[in-house]
Amino acid sequence: MAAVVVSSGIAKMNIFADRATILRGEIFPRIFFHLVILYLCKAGLENASKCVLQFMSLLPLLIADDDQSKNKLHFLIWSLLVVRSQYGQLDDGARFHVLSHLILETIIYGKAMLVTNILGRDDSIEVNSNKEAGFILSFIQKDRVLATAAYEVKHMHAVQADRLRNLQKLNSKLNERFTKETQLVQIVDDQIHLSISSALSSDDSRKAAFQLAFDEDQQIVADKWIHIFRALIDERGPWSANPFPNDALTHWKLDKTEDKWRRRFKLKRNYMFDERLCQPSSSRNEITEPFFDQPSFSTKVPEKMKRFLLKGVRGITDDSGYGLFEDTNDTSESSHSPSENQNQNNAADSSDHRTTVQNKKDTSSANGDSDYTKVLCSVHCVLVTPKRKLAGQLNITRTVLHFSFDFLVEGTGGSSVFSKFKDKKDSDRKNELGCAERLYGCRDSLIRINGGLMQNQSNKIKHHRRWNIAKIKGVHWIRYLLQYTAMEIFFDDSNAPIFLNFSSQKDVKRAGSLLVSLRNDALFPKGSIKDKNSVISFVDRRVALEIAENAKERWKRREISNFEYLMILNTLAGRSYNDLTQYPIFPWVLADYASENLDFNKSSTFRDLSKPVGALDEKRFKDFEDRYLNFCDPDIPSFYYGSHYSSMGIVLHYLLRLEPFTTLHRSLQGGKFDHADRLFQSIDSAYRNSLSNSSDVKELIPEFFYMPEFLENSNSYHLGIKQDGEPLGDVALPPWAKGSPEEFIHINREALESEYVSSNLHHWIDLIFGYKQRGQPAVEAANIFYYVTYEGAVDLENMDDMIQKYAIEDQIANFGQTPIQIFRVKHPRRGPPIPIAHPLYFAPQSITLTSSVSSTISHMSAVLFIGLLDNTIILMNEGLILSVKLWLTTRTQLGGNFTFSGPQENFFGVGSDVISPRKIGTFLAENVKFGRQLLATMQINSDKYLILCGNWENSFQIISLSDGRIVQSIRQHKDVVGCVAVSSDGNVVATGSYDTTVMIWHAFRGRPSEKKMRTANFEISENDHIIMERPVHILCGHDDIITCLFVSTELDIVVSGSKDGTCIFHTLREGRYVRSIRHPSGFGLSKLVATRHGRVVLYSEIDLSLHMHSINGKHIASATSIGRLNCMELSCCGEFMACAGEHGQIVLRSMHSLDIVWKYPGAGKGITSLAMTREECFIAGTKDGSLLVFSVETALIRRGSMPQTSVKPSGAG
Repeated sequence: MAAVVVSSGIAKMNIFADRATILRGEIFPRIFFHLVILYLCKAGLENASKCVLQFMSLLPLLIADDDQSKNKLHFLIWSLLVVRSQYGQLDDGARFHVLSHLILETIIYGKAMLVTNILGRDDSIEVNSNKEAGFILSFIQKDRVLATAAYEVKHMHAVQADRLRNLQKLNSKLNERFTKETQLVQIVDDQIHLSISSALSSDDSRKAAFQLAFDEDQQIVADKWIHIFRALIDERGPWSANPFPNDALTHWKLDKTEDKWRRRFKLKRNYMFDERLCQPSSSRNEITEPFFDQPSFSTKVPEKMKRFLLKGVRGITDDSGYGLFEDTNDTSESSHSPSENQNQNNAADSSDHRTTVQNKKDTSSANGDSDYTKVLCSVHCVLVTPKRKLAGQLNITRTVLHFSFDFLVEGTGGSSVFSKFKDKKDSDRKNELGCAERLYGCRDSLIRINGGLMQNQSNKIKHHRRWNIAKIKGVHWIRYLLQYTAMEIFFDDSNAPIFLNFSSQKDVKRAGSLLVSLRNDALFPKGSIKDKNSVISFVDRRVALEIAENAKERWKRREISNFEYLMILNTLAGRSYNDLTQYPIFPWVLADYASENLDFNKSSTFRDLSKPVGALDEKRFKDFEDRYLNFCDPDIPSFYYGSHYSSMGIVLHYLLRLEPFTTLHRSLQGGKFDHADRLFQSIDSAYRNSLSNSSDVKELIPEFFYMPEFLENSNSYHLGIKQDGEPLGDVALPPWAKGSPEEFIHINREALESEYVSSNLHHWIDLIFGYKQRGQPAVEAANIFYYVTYEGAVDLENMDDMIQKYAIEDQIANFGQTPIQIFRVKHPRRGPPIPIAHPLYFAPQSITLTSSVSSTISHMSAVLFIGLLDNTIILMNEGLILSVKLWLTTRTQLGGNFTFSGPQENFFGVGSDVISPRKIGTFLAENVKFGRQLLATMQINSDKYLILCGNWENSFQIISLSDGRIVQSIRQHKDVVGCVAVSSDGNVVATGSYDTTVMIWHAFRGRPSEKKMRTANFEISENDHIIMERPVHILCGHDDIITCLFVSTELDIVVSGSKDGTCIFHTLREGRYVRSIRHPSGFGLSKLVATRHGRVVLYSEIDLSLHMHSINGKHIASATSIGRLNCMELSCCGEFMACAGEHGQIVLRSMHSLDIVWKYPGAGKGITSLAMTREECFIAGTKDGSLLVFSVETALIRRGSMPQTSVKPSGAG
């Protein structure tokens, strides 16, 4: 191959010059010498001969007169002689002749360049023998040969170096190419790995989503079965072991439902009550069996019934019992240690389980679009409740707020929780399995779901909670452990507020802002007109100050009460029922707990609101002042009081007798009650202790002003024996309370709303929420507490020492926290009272019959119903004759036609017809007595409707009040619908039937632009339905026809009265049975009214008796009516009830005691219907069809003054 290459290369040189040679300026390339020498030494004879012949053709190129060419020629000849001497004997001497011939030809061509000029010699030169070698050497010069050899050596070194460099470059290129190829391979590998990882991650997410959905569905199903079970065997259920009425002792605990004033009135059944708490501690110590073996609700169930129901549970949940007899409503109140309580009784509150089901249904079916189920925000957080703190994941979609439980938090739930989240995440990464193992692990996990693992987890705690974002009415950015890392979310559907703590301010702001945006979008889709009053904002510090300023002005104008204003300030200051470490604060308002009667006109009756509790007693205050002035510590600022006016311990001290605070108190005391003498035992002693004890400067909590149940030991706890040998039971009340907790709460509330407190409350606000909370004004007011209770006193966020950080967090959680400072300047005093705005309270006698409106119907027809919607009066006369009129007030300023019977000008009156009298509806059933109970009004947006029941076809109808047409007729009851009620917000309708059931219906409140979207949500057909076609709940329990109803969304209650003489309470949102009340004589109930303050009045026309009960079933008062009552109506404030009937007069009664406040004589006509306006006027309908208007006299209104004879509490003088 080399010969071919060389031959071809040499042959071509005759025609074309080597390009590289030309570029280097070389005529005879050095490679030629090297190749010919190589062939002569190594090639065969034939190839060597061919090479010589070709080389000789190149010899003329050697002829040049320059020294370099001469040196090359001399060196070539010398080299050929050396080769001949070494290789000439090869091929039997033939190679010698070839070499000799080449030498001769070379000498001949270059003779002019040799040492001796042989140009003139004619004799041939013989070079075929070695003898001539010496002769030939004489032609060349040694120095030229040596110079050329040296040059060649140098050239070879240069070539070698050049080749080395080229080799290095080549290696470098190869390395680069290899690196690129390696990178490409790595990229491909990474892409493959990423694709596999993505597939596995997607599969893991799918499995996790399936697991969560499965867990949640199992939880809901089990929860439903438990409540079905309870509904079947409770005292009004078909399988009841103890039918109502019975003597069974029922235990209760606090229901978290709040009204719009943030009051929590209601109690609910405590199915997991620990009977051992009713025994002395010595007896409890001897009991060794576990809590769930104790007699409880489940043990009262017949065994056969229990087994039957268990089959149903197992059949659906594929689980053995699924915690059937655990309380899924709340944590159990057992006597175990905190850890035992967590392990055994951590069934979480499932009061929102129906909302969970509805939300899931809405999310999955309503929109059908994955955009509605897509998680927009996912963040770790802690759900803070009074009973426990749950760490988990918060996921926010467009429609639902979903919290999934991860682990139970021990301690304060501060920054250490989020470190656990991180550690758990790192641990999960380290424990990731291989692909095959993970795929098989999926199968194993599904197997475990149906095994005991799922059951154990479900019995411990409720893992999933959902809330409807559209139901949110407020999102407040507040503090947790004095850090702005939490928010509290409020709902408008009786769902209790939720408190969430996050790891950082960034997380809480992101989640809160998103929730507010989604909620506003849910209520006002694109294209709809936004109602400014319905749009909410994320309530941060700036917005909170704006709300506070607005509330302050309303309070000054007496548009809201003292209680309501204080609750607003507490909420804006971050005080929450969910966080016991920053519970709402209320003041001690009374100072007299020893008198038989109270005189609200004496200042000595009241506490000095301008001073903190610690400064009320001068003797004790001197000790505080000495400590403040003499305290010297480089790290701790001086302080007056070493304890705080509000802390978790104080809350649990007050609410000791009320679950779940009983359990929390015992947990705080190491699993047992504190010594009886240190427990809350007397109102008087508690107040005196706050004046004299150097470690007690506590204020009150809101329950002192609305909830008497916390003062009673209704669950019969064994709280211990005092030193005087008396057992501790109910809280001892002041003499003026007359032994009644209800009376105490009533008088305490009256004191809070009294003129003295109204005139001085701004001083207390300055101390707690205002400018005297901090700085020099706080020093001057002696209002300085231990520095850790103040926001910003310790920089926890930048603290590196975690041990110290956790210690300070514990101290903050247990010691107390000063509220957020709302006002930075002096709070103004409240304005003077306006009696004209509340005549029933200040001067009920000032209301008189001011006008009479004759009937416009041709024939005499009694007015059987009067309804009020805004400034519209809806009238229904006998014969189903509907008419709509205007209600004229000083605010309407309308020029309508007045139809007064007298000449005097009035400020309130009945105006012209909006709808002229007309016959409506269909025929009523024969056995129905037409009256107030068959009618109700409701308003949806700006449209007004009348609901009419009692129809012969068992339906109820919705009638438009704009034109009188029937817009909807619903028939679901199996018998005549005998009564109807509408919630105050118009969202819920309740109907009671002769079939003994109550049905709950939701009103459709969508706007036209969103009707198409929400149609799918609620299965609304295209015609304008006002009420959903299917009931939300069907409530059972009565044994006879339903005669009267009350429904309230804010109290989450449905109250139904029946001809069977009983009244049943159900929850509205979930339709669960709560309790029953029975008429003392068992007579059938004819009417009932209920106030927003939690009072229910029952009336029976058989014995003409009135009976008032609390919303928790306690009998409060009874009275006998003056004649048969046709109507009972409540004032807007809920403090008064007006009754009227055949006797023709209106009797005003107190809703505290049923005492008669005033009697208003009529016009000598029997009153058949009655309504009370928000101006506290009466509109009465009579048998002859006329309307009577009772209002404040015109002269008094013009003077702006009224005789103030306010209704005083019974304990006040």
